[in-house]
Amino acid sequence: MKQIIHKTKISLLSLSLLALIIFGLLSTTVSASINYQTSLMKGTEIFTVNQYDDNRWKNTVNSVTNPSDWFEGNTNITGAKSKATIKGWNSVEWKTYDVLLNLFMLPYFSIEEIAGLLGILKTFGYNETTINDNYPNSYNLWYGLRSVWNFTIADFENSPSYNDGVKVLRNPLKFKTILDDYNDLATELNQIITLQLAGYNFPLLNADEFLWQLVFSGLAIAKPQSEYLADLVNELGCENVTVRGSTITFNRHGETDYTAIVSYGEKGTRSSFSVKDDNENTIFKIESSNSEWIFYTILIIIAICCVILVAYFIIKKRKPKL
Repeated sequence: MKQIIHKTKISLLSLSLLALIIFGLLSTTVSASINYQTSLMKGTEIFTVNQYDDNRWKNTVNSVTNPSDWFEGNTNITGAKSKATIKGWNSVEWKTYDVLLNLFMLPYFSIEEIAGLLGILKTFGYNETTINDNYPNSYNLWYGLRSVWNFTIADFENSPSYNDGVKVLRNPLKFKTILDDYNDLATELNQIITLQLAGYNFPLLNADEFLWQLVFSGLAIAKPQSEYLADLVNELGCENVTVRGSTITFNRHGETDYTAIVSYGEKGTRSSFSVKDDNENTIFKIESSNSEWIFYTILIIIAICCVILVAYFIIKKRKPKL
């Protein structure tokens, strides 16, 4: 009798340990963490335009644009595909000048315009050294090298459409400092008459617009993802942005109100992007072929198989010998 009880306790202990392992795999980190880790991985993802409603877009988002104003290529055609390959990444440190160039110049100006802009700034004493001296903050990040093929309904070319960087700031709380320093610096620079006459203007950004711009500038996130995004949005003080797990929802207004939903996959890069009107009708949707649900489906299948195997061996051991 004691031997049977002992075996039962061992079996229950085994099941409990297995349950804890499965729960750890399938759940997100419960406690907040400041020791964020990169989840970038080398590899290629294919993105597909799964849905696009041109009439709803023009009546809801913008009457004179289409998704190709947000994503380069044929994103106004359902079935169009894009490809992105992460080749590797490095740990780097950015100063304020690097932030200004990568996060605020490249999204708003062409390479040719940036060359002229930097020349004017240097003339008025705003070179790399002086900008970094006046705004001495620095930022540690993981910078991923990425090749991107624009959305197309044809076969992908051998060479990418362009190369860019995937940016993962190690501390999401630092985005607030970046935004504050940029707005202060932009206010200074916009007072230079020569810049105004040359047609240059640095837009002043609130927290919501800054985060919206980051989404299109190669923002990636570290793990644990839900804590990272929550820290980012809360510290910035976004007003019309909500976070649930690894998904950001923007409440925006174009021709009418609409929402933009951005989800991040287990690699920390964007896995889907969709736009819905205020009646929850999907207007536009891009999704990665390596979406997060595939990863979790595999984990669930493995977990179920493990439970079946453990149950089988327990029943087999308890089966009386003839």
